Amino acid sequence: MRILFQLIIILFIVLLPSFPTNTNYNYTLSKQNKPIILIHDVSPVYFKDLKKIVKIINKYHYQNRTYLFLIVNHANEHNLKNYPEFVKYLHQLEKEGYHIEYHAYNHIGDEFNCNKTVAEEKLNKSFKILKECGFNPKKIKYFIPPRYRISKDAEKLFLERNISIILNNKIITKNNGKIYVISIINREYTWYLPKIFVKDAEIIALIDYKLSKIENKPYFLSIHPKAVNYGGGLLFLNDFLNETLRN
Repeated sequence: MRILFQLIIILFIVLLPSFPTNTNYNYTLSKQNKPIILIHDVSPVYFKDLKKIVKIINKYHYQNRTYLFLIVNHANEHNLKNYPEFVKYLHQLEKEGYHIEYHAYNHIGDEFNCNKTVAEEKLNKSFKILKECGFNPKKIKYFIPPRYRISKDAEKLFLERNISIILNNKIITKNNGKIYVISIINREYTWYLPKIFVKDAEIIALIDYKLSKIENKPYFLSIHPKAVNYGGGLLFLNDFLNETLRN
């Protein structure tokens, strides 16, 4: 049964180019031909895990296409200021082309599903920590809310600061005073992925990737340290980047 399932999926991939394309899609990122990697939960808690992920990304020269979304005070116990070696490592990655972005202050609950006062307080505290660690908050261009949940108040706050919001199926951005919602394909296949399902995950990922080209949408590969380091996650990442680099 499993072999039959894989054959059906492979046949579907082969037939995909016959579907019509969406020529009206006009967002800049849609012109990118390769996946964009979003690493969530970048924190000193996952320092060793992050190094293993970076090793694979560097192997395929995806540094400029990888965005690191930082938790600046993980669980209110792991403030970046207290981890100089980790901060130094992040600065090195930034020099290599990785993008430093923002994910959370403490990542407790639906952190930014809150009122404007709370959201502004957390964002200001976060940017203060980033600045004290040598990062320029003005370079922050993207934000992924924890669990993809965000209130309208918090959404307005980020957009006012010219920070685009990435959710599980769209980007909310502001340009010249106008708010735009851009449809994207954002997938995560490596949430504690058992090794026996690696090939299945790769087939599904290639389908999604081909669909993104057909629909002319940006394609994002989301990964979480620790989750991707489990089982066959890193093997999937290696094989998928190898495949997309060649195609």
